[in-house]
Amino acid sequence: CGSSKKSSTPAPSIIPGDAQLTAIKAKYPDATAEQLKQGHSIYIGACTNCHGQKNIFKRSEASWLHEIDDMSPKAKLTAVEKDALTKYILAMKATQTPEVK
Repeated sequence: CGSSKKSSTPAPSIIPGDAQLTAIKAKYPDATAEQLKQGHSIYIGACTNCHGQKNIFKRSEASWLHEIDDMSPKAKLTAVEKDALTKYILAMKATQTPEVK
């Protein structure tokens, strides 16, 4: 990765659980716990290895969707991996607490 956007202050990376799965099923009824775990692995792997951890809660859903669409080809994500990453990010956003914003 040639990015110079690495973050020096990582945001907490939350492992998805039942709350995130329940939240994402409202938008993606076919979502599974395994997909969320895979999305988390991609986020803390491919994404953060290049850019550092970003605070998922500070970006809007639309911004994340654009970023995932833009970066997926560069990160060489498959369609399945992109789907898992999208569901993970949106599940985290859906369960954010007010104090995290």
